[in-house]
Amino acid sequence: MRTADQSTVDSANQERQLPSVVAPRLAGGYSLWFALGYAPLLALFFINLWGRPHYRFFPLALMAAAFLAWDRLKEVPRPLVAGTRRVTGLLLGASFILLVVASGYWSPWLVTSAAWTGLVGVIWWQGGRRLLTAMLPALVLLLTIVPLPLSGDARLIQQIRVLAVKWSSTMLDMLGVTHALSGNVIELPRQQLLVDEACSGINSVLITLACALFYGMWRRRPWIHILVGLANALAFVLLGNLARITLGAWLKYRYGINILTGAAHEAIGLVLFASYLVMILSMDQLLWYLFSPARPRSKQPTTGVAVGGPPPQAFVAGLAPAWARVAGCAFALVGVVDLALIWVHHQHPGAQLARSKPALMAGARFAMPDQIGAWRRLTTEVPPLQKVETLGVYSQVWHYRKGDTLASLALDYPFQGYHDVTLCYTLRGWDLLERRALDRRGTNACPALAEVRMRNNVGLHAALWYSVVDERGRWLPGPGFKPSFKDSLLRRIRLGELNSTVTYQVQVLSTGFNPLLPPEREQVRQLFEEARVLLWQQLSRQMRRDT
Repeated sequence: MRTADQSTVDSANQERQLPSVVAPRLAGGYSLWFALGYAPLLALFFINLWGRPHYRFFPLALMAAAFLAWDRLKEVPRPLVAGTRRVTGLLLGASFILLVVASGYWSPWLVTSAAWTGLVGVIWWQGGRRLLTAMLPALVLLLTIVPLPLSGDARLIQQIRVLAVKWSSTMLDMLGVTHALSGNVIELPRQQLLVDEACSGINSVLITLACALFYGMWRRRPWIHILVGLANALAFVLLGNLARITLGAWLKYRYGINILTGAAHEAIGLVLFASYLVMILSMDQLLWYLFSPARPRSKQPTTGVAVGGPPPQAFVAGLAPAWARVAGCAFALVGVVDLALIWVHHQHPGAQLARSKPALMAGARFAMPDQIGAWRRLTTEVPPLQKVETLGVYSQVWHYRKGDTLASLALDYPFQGYHDVTLCYTLRGWDLLERRALDRRGTNACPALAEVRMRNNVGLHAALWYSVVDERGRWLPGPGFKPSFKDSLLRRIRLGELNSTVTYQVQVLSTGFNPLLPPEREQVRQLFEEARVLLWQQLSRQMRRDT
């Protein structure tokens, strides 16, 4: 028979072990409350992300992250040991602050940082360091669907495109194809070949990197192995797009066959993507052979239960039940406020969600007059020093001259939100000397614009004027625009449309070995002002009114 003393000891042991079991239950019970806080802006983030062709793989990335989490969770010893209270509080507190700021500035991108930090906090709350270490691969994979700050992803894609087009030009010279490069356009005799976005859709550099990262972490490769694999994946994408652009221009020049648009473009993209996956698997095996030691060391079998030694010691959960209830209610309250703001915005006359699909009709055409003021359009070959940088899927360039001053006008589209074209020029070797953003009123009568002075390493000077207009005719503010918190919360609740609405960019570039004098700069600026009015008139006439 059990004595009273033995029963007392057993009860005390159960009480000491209770926090390690209660903590996961508490975290699981309040997870829905935390999720409600993130849900409204996360939904907008995913809607906006679908409008970016090179991020449309995000549903696959989410499923892959869930698979990695499930695969690693099976190996975590039981029972789970809750994380320390201080770390849990710091992570959830940082997540809440980010969520409030994201709601104030209505930033779907910023809420992803809050959600990721909150997810780390909940994982720590559930199982401490051991569970967080197991979930680390899934957390890293989730970061692949978050656009990099400061347009880091645009810089990466643009750099790959610049290299691919530049090397394609060299290959075309070797093949005897007469051509010239003008921004994002390969100019063949009597025709222009628009180079479609080389890293978009299923053929994206980002999805290729995500696949290489997932495979490396799933196979439990060392981090140096994974990093080398990612570098190889970048090389595969670069070479694949080099081959596609070169082959497309050669076929168009020799036989009039266009494989860079339409169904042929999509089919070749699928074939290239499949070849990338095969090369990733093949390179992984080679790296595994090279990085493996000559005599593999035997590894202890990994099981879900700790082998030998005492069971893990339980300690107090990351948050007490009362504080967990308060934190869950605070997150849920922010989510309810965001839902209310969405409903108010939806009920407002004329309000609508930002569109990711351009309203511009397919096959839109643009033409500029032979003369704008005192500027006369050139019909000769593209001036070699007048190199306009473009990033959009479609680009069109016109060249004008007034006296000894030469200026190039370019229309570039479509973009998602504000696009800073200076990124393209800095990647080409230009150094920014001065940049001014003229916000003004952002209307068609007085548009916002940016004015830039640049110089490159061969001593060439350039003056650039550019601006971005959305499909409602609003010229978006230039770089450095920072609305106040109150203005963002009460009067600029636009569901993140500054980052998601479809936009079109107009720029005028003038280069020379001497900087433009103030009168010459004013004349080029007037050309920009008059040209952007003409281009907007053509844009607005060719947009669908039912969208």
